[in-house]
Amino acid sequence: MPVTMQDLAQWLKISKSTVSRALAGDPRVSKETRARVQQLARELNYHPHSAASGLAKRRTNVIGLVIPFAPRSLSDPFFLEFVGGIGDYAITKGFSILLSSPRASQDEPAGNTAFTKIVSSHRVDGLILTEPRVTDERVDFLKERDIPFVFLGNPGRNSDVCWVDGDNEAGVELAVDHLVSLGHRDIACIAGPPDQTATFRRLEGYRAALQRHGIPYDESHVAQGDFTEPGGYRAMMDILDRSPGVTAVFASNDMMAIGAISAARQRGFRVPQDLSVVGFDGIALGAYVTPALTTVTQPIYRLGQAAAELLIKLIERQTPAERHVLFPLTLTVRESSARKLDSGG
Repeated sequence: MPVTMQDLAQWLKISKSTVSRALAGDPRVSKETRARVQQLARELNYHPHSAASGLAKRRTNVIGLVIPFAPRSLSDPFFLEFVGGIGDYAITKGFSILLSSPRASQDEPAGNTAFTKIVSSHRVDGLILTEPRVTDERVDFLKERDIPFVFLGNPGRNSDVCWVDGDNEAGVELAVDHLVSLGHRDIACIAGPPDQTATFRRLEGYRAALQRHGIPYDESHVAQGDFTEPGGYRAMMDILDRSPGVTAVFASNDMMAIGAISAARQRGFRVPQDLSVVGFDGIALGAYVTPALTTVTQPIYRLGQAAAELLIKLIERQTPAERHVLFPLTLTVRESSARKLDSGG
């Protein structure tokens, strides 16, 4: 019976994708591992299947972009700008984009989710994935198939996984520092979905900033949202029910901040006189809501460009100078945050 690539992987106790890369001379695999794989292949008289080898080398010059359909989707201005950055860079390199927006539950195994259809179709050379999760089965799924991919967001494991991201923790600390400088100490937080790594990192930034300013962390000041405007509205209502004395709130993205402002107004709070609100992302819409939104600004378009640039290098079997691209964030101060009123005022 002919020796297979899986046989080589089991003998050497490495992944099948590593064997594939080593046989192809991929510089991402260490020289020692490449030598071990190639030597064993010679000893066992391994020959790659010619048809499969030809298929693997066939290029489509198409980048797959996977954005979950719900609850956050292409209606979010963040993703519109991110996609623009990807597309504008890709076209300069002769690539186009195939967009997938699966409705499948995020709890399903990667092999059963709709995103696998774009993988098995052989219509893309690589993938850009969004919203990495704390336990993300897509990583192993793609590695096993030797498919190049890049995450928008630090997936938090496997240092060899390529990603682009804004500095979440430092960005949130900018927001909390700003609110503290205005006299606020009862600062609430609207977090994102609990399974996403961005939620974890932004909460870490919130807690670290509170601790640095000597403000105790209070769980009643934190509510979970889903990165949508209705989610921010519901979370703000929840916070006001449990902690009506808060004077400021940080929302983990701008859409939830906009929803929080609506909820506060319905409860009779004036923004920013009674309640300061700070968002995260820096979407263009934030400048046109009333009051104009103070926010932590990410270079969204540049994130898209960087993701496309990194993925195309992987597709072309180049070794990227950096596999992790972390952008510094800035604070854009507008009208939704103000100095805390004195208790008598």
